[in-house]
Amino acid sequence: MSSNKGFLALKALLLAVSLVFTPLFASANDAVSDEDVKRVYMVLWRGVTDAERGFMDALMGQNHPVEFIVRNAAKSRDTLKKIRADILRQQPDLVYSFGTTVTSVLAGTEAKAEPGVNITDIPLVFNIVADPKGAGIVSDYEHPNRNVTGTSHLVPMSTQVAAMQEMEQVNTVAVIYNPKEKNSTLQVQALKKATDDAGLKLVAFALPDSEDSKATIYFDTFAQMLKEEQVDVAYLPSDSFLISHAKSLVKAVHNVDVPLFSATEGPIRSAGAYMGIVSRYYNVGQFAAYKAGQLLFNGKQVSEVPVQTLKRFTVIVNMDSAKSLDIYPPVTIMQTAEVVRAK
Repeated sequence: MSSNKGFLALKALLLAVSLVFTPLFASANDAVSDEDVKRVYMVLWRGVTDAERGFMDALMGQNHPVEFIVRNAAKSRDTLKKIRADILRQQPDLVYSFGTTVTSVLAGTEAKAEPGVNITDIPLVFNIVADPKGAGIVSDYEHPNRNVTGTSHLVPMSTQVAAMQEMEQVNTVAVIYNPKEKNSTLQVQALKKATDDAGLKLVAFALPDSEDSKATIYFDTFAQMLKEEQVDVAYLPSDSFLISHAKSLVKAVHNVDVPLFSATEGPIRSAGAYMGIVSRYYNVGQFAAYKAGQLLFNGKQVSEVPVQTLKRFTVIVNMDSAKSLDIYPPVTIMQTAEVVRAK
């Protein structure tokens, strides 16, 4: 794909997310006229991420004509239901969904999906879903037995906890989460098991709600709990509300001299979280595009396209935060870590 096409695709995507219900198309191969153009309907939750950039770049690079319809729910379930109805009207060739909430609202769960309300007869490829099986989206990763497949981005929790243990004197871990989001609660359950197996203490702070205006208040309360519980490291799960307010969360946690370990790369790069072991959103997006291509161009059925995660992960350390906290990762981590600075 030429750099000019990549720029046009990105520009189209950035415009599209602000125009909910205004069709916008980006052709992947203008030279191809005889081949049927495949229509891909992309549904976002909190605007454009690197996952969408990776997905579009990779799908357009497969040398087949593609049109993208991009909609951003802007963290609104009501908007998401309207988008779902629009998908059923338009009947695209494939649906792309970002995250657990979007996927669950669009497709329902495997145990409860209502034809005519949920998307049950259009191939759907989800992306950035932490625990597809735990969320009830699919029960069989190798052979999905519904119209849904996709990619998970979360590094195994045992691997993340092992990375935390590489730091000095880690005995107590704290996690902040949204109990109303199944994605969040599933991660806390996995973290609890991993910390128990590692012989660590876990303390959890449940958000009372997810009101944007109260985020700073909640984070200050969480920080006070960290001091009282003598927490050694705090964990930021893959949660859209928390990621949207990552700068405020990082500030509150680091102000009490506790490093914040992030499950995703954005808070480390852009908000100053201390470190994390992650799957890059862009790469996961490319992997989702590979699966979409199998369905759109290679004649595969959904049951033949397994749900998978990436096999390679990246350790990212924000060195500005490490200096500010005066807590440096050990050599065993720094030998392979990507070091970033505050933006």
